[in-house]
Amino acid sequence: MRCYFNLVSSHHTVTDEEGLEVADVDEARIFAREAVRQMVQDGVAEIAHWRGGQMEARDASGTVLFTAGFEAPLMEAQADETSANETYAYDKAA
Repeated sequence: MRCYFNLVSSHHTVTDEEGLEVADVDEARIFAREAVRQMVQDGVAEIAHWRGGQMEARDASGTVLFTAGFEAPLMEAQADETSANETYAYDKAA
C-alpha cells in the first residue's frame, strides 16, 4: 500500500506528493516514528517551530491512517540537549 506522510503544524503543512510503499499500517507507523525522531535529531524539526506539530499518514484515497506527534521526540531532544550542557563538580575535579 502507498502511504503519504504529511508534516502538519499550526504554521504550515508540507505535503508528501510521492509517498512510500509499505506492507501495512504497522510498517507505516514504524517509518513515521523513525522519521520524526530522525528529523528532531538532525535539527530539521526545530523545537520552537514544530511544538504541537505532527506527521500524518494518509492512504492513496486521502484517508488519515494515523498521526505521529513531534512532542515526545522534541521533549527527548530538549532533555538530551540540557543534559549534554550540564557540568558537574566531579567532572572538574579530575
